[in-house]
Amino acid sequence: MAVQLDVSAEFIERVAERAAELLASRVNVDEWLSVQEAAHYLRCPRSRIYALTSAKRIPHHHDGSRLLFRRSELDAWVLAGGGRRP
Repeated sequence: MAVQLDVSAEFIERVAERAAELLASRVNVDEWLSVQEAAHYLRCPRSRIYALTSAKRIPHHHDGSRLLFRRSELDAWVLAGGGRRP
């Protein structure tokens, strides 16, 4: 038995907006990322992340010997031009 509902475009738009709000509230834009996660996030090889870190051309932090990256800092870095050559 099929059920058919007639809903307005306004209703669909409100549902979509609410869904977007809920998703946005669940994404932690300032979470810490490992080298592997940063490479995946920036869609590049890990070797590029290590090279940029070694050259001090990408924002990063140390936890002992472990490299960490903040998602928000990577976003700002990309928007400012990213790893363009000096």
